[in-house]
Amino acid sequence: MRDSEAIFSEISRVRRQWTPNQVRDYIAALPIWTEPVDIRQKFGGLTNRTYFAYARGEPRYAIRVGFDQYRTRQTSVIQSTLVAHALGIGPRLVYAEPNLSVTDFVEGTGMQLEQMKDPLVMRRIIDRMKVIHGGSRLVRETISYWWPFDTVRRYMSTMETGKAATDWRPSPWADRVPRYREITDRLERQVGPFLPTFTHNDMAFVNMIISPAGEVMLIDWDGGAYGHPMFDLGEMLMWAEAGSATCEVAVDFYYGPLAAADRTQRLTEVHAFQTIAALRLVTECLETDLDPFYHVTPEEFAEGMKEILPGQAPALIGLAELLLPRFEALWSEYQHLFPA
Repeated sequence: MRDSEAIFSEISRVRRQWTPNQVRDYIAALPIWTEPVDIRQKFGGLTNRTYFAYARGEPRYAIRVGFDQYRTRQTSVIQSTLVAHALGIGPRLVYAEPNLSVTDFVEGTGMQLEQMKDPLVMRRIIDRMKVIHGGSRLVRETISYWWPFDTVRRYMSTMETGKAATDWRPSPWADRVPRYREITDRLERQVGPFLPTFTHNDMAFVNMIISPAGEVMLIDWDGGAYGHPMFDLGEMLMWAEAGSATCEVAVDFYYGPLAAADRTQRLTEVHAFQTIAALRLVTECLETDLDPFYHVTPEEFAEGMKEILPGQAPALIGLAELLLPRFEALWSEYQHLFPA
């Protein structure tokens, strides 16, 4: 089936308040299956639910169910998924309706956190990243624009005001917001003029699959948008716990030889994006905790944490607590490298 033959429905039938089993049963009843399928939930998403469709005992399709929230817009997710497949870095879209999409299952092994620290693996990820950033010409419909600093500001504002779902109680971490806001402003000021490109904007190890041929494939295009290419690089380096020396190597991998002033500016931006990437995840967890039953329940998120990051507290606060020391270390390094 070619991309043009993917089936699209304009009718939204999935409901946000459905239980995981109700979603599973709806997927099983979709009219697209040409053989019996067994639908099983795959845990790990913070804002969407994922299921695999098994046929004859093997996973054949991945199904993503999500709703507009935070930075994610479902129409942008679908368009980004189509672009990724056209670029050869993501799975083929089979079916889409508002709030639900079906893609081919990506054969391979999931990237592990420690693998991202390997210079050879990092080079392969950066090579794929450059393919993404060169793919803007394939975007055929409107997609989102991603600016992490504004997203963090929105999260922090919600942390101060609270949400209706929890009686407008501010986040227990709200007293940290003034400092985080000052840091966000300072980091943003270091970014120079740039040409927005197609970007992934969630370069975590859990969104990378190593195919049997050894190629890195990207999944989960919730953050797919026009944005700054150095955010993708900085976020990957954040997850890889990269120090300044590794950041220099990564910039050289990405750009090749640069004039001294240009190289310094790119390094400044990468460190700024590396730091804001950590703060974005921390504040997203803290905002989500103010409405923990919006779509993915705390119990579902706990199952994902057990699988992806064993040893951490199996809750939103566990992910925040994992990333907070990383954020503080990155901010300390940033101030040392680029004093005000």
